[in-house]
Amino acid sequence: MGGQLHDMMRRAPTYVRAMGYTGGIRRLYARGRRCRRAWAAHVEQSRALILEAARACNRCDRVLVIGSGPLHDVPVAQLSWRFREVVLADIVHLGRVRFKLRHYDNVSFATVDVTGMAEVIYHWARSGREGPPPEHAPLAFAGEAFDLVVSCNVLSQLPLNIVRYAKRMRRAAALADEGEFSRRIVARHLDWLASQEGRICLITDTHQRHRADGRIVCSKSILWDIALPAGGRRWCWELAPRSEIYKDYDVQHCVVGYVQFPKEAWLNPQGAPAPRQLREPTV
Repeated sequence: MGGQLHDMMRRAPTYVRAMGYTGGIRRLYARGRRCRRAWAAHVEQSRALILEAARACNRCDRVLVIGSGPLHDVPVAQLSWRFREVVLADIVHLGRVRFKLRHYDNVSFATVDVTGMAEVIYHWARSGREGPPPEHAPLAFAGEAFDLVVSCNVLSQLPLNIVRYAKRMRRAAALADEGEFSRRIVARHLDWLASQEGRICLITDTHQRHRADGRIVCSKSILWDIALPAGGRRWCWELAPRSEIYKDYDVQHCVVGYVQFPKEAWLNPQGAPAPRQLREPTV
């Protein structure tokens, strides 16, 4: 298995390795195993929501899963049975995941940066050029049609490695407003989802809480205060029990999931300015 992990890292493009994506997916896989009991309710909710969205599709030709990662929360076997083609999309795929799914003839892996910004920022940061970074590259899957698109617990993660790399290269100041830069990446993903003709299943964390002795001691938006449309189902993800990250705190994420993301409500938010303030959920 170690050889498979090594092969995964060897094949990843230089910018993917340099920006921390390969290490990130390995840490996510390991944390999911260590925190399996704490994550169980979140994983069950995520899988159930995806399957409900799948059952609601009028056609079952192609499904795209964005943010497939280690597949903790993706019911691949059921999707493979229901759809003619399953496309798992992420910026890097673990060798052990490819190996596990090797017998699924209708499951394929798309190695893509769905932000269109990671490689752009990598080359810009290394170039030393003055001024803001160039515009993003075209988004993946242009012109492709899917009966179901699942954005799975990835929305809040999209800008993180990009901004961290700019900081590491001492180019963060050239991003002008780090929060606004991150909001644009998140909003662009939501715009792309809303432009798709098929059913859209969105699952994302929205807030992070630190808890100690049953009390919330800290809470913050992790979507840069972008407001999602009303509706959806809400639950808590026990992301990191005490001592997993902090000695004195549990880390809990608030999650919202849509069986059908309300595209019109996102694209036409009744004239409200964007980004609107994201209120903390009560769950």
